[in-house]
Amino acid sequence: MHVLRRLRETLVPEGIVLDLQVIRPHPIVEVDGTVLCEIDGSSLFVGADAARAAVDLLIAEQLLKQEAVDDHDVRNHYCDGVALVADFETGGRKIPVAAIPLLQAVERECVVRERCRVRRLRRIDPAPQGLGGLGWTAP
Repeated sequence: MHVLRRLRETLVPEGIVLDLQVIRPHPIVEVDGTVLCEIDGSSLFVGADAARAAVDLLIAEQLLKQEAVDDHDVRNHYCDGVALVADFETGGRKIPVAAIPLLQAVERECVVRERCRVRRLRRIDPAPQGLGGLGWTAP
């Protein structure tokens, strides 16, 4: 949360920041439009959920204003199943063990499709308190 507050402070007044998030459901692997398996994205969702909650708090505190939201698919293309499996050997997302031999046998393009959300956020600055809060009013 501290990092997000610092990020907000670096924005010029009324400045814009884009928030890109990985969202549910879990990513899927497709070949020629046919779904072969689902990839466990739980490890990414934990961090994404925490980041989303932190941004939502800044919105609730009226420090940021959400101006636009777009949910969309992101597709990562692999030349074949071997390349796809190799890319997922490290990192938090896991291909189901039973699906690995099936994917490694695929000798044509494979696509991993996952849902993402981008939000356009604008810095909001609190209205100046001025002297009105002290009981003084302008003539």
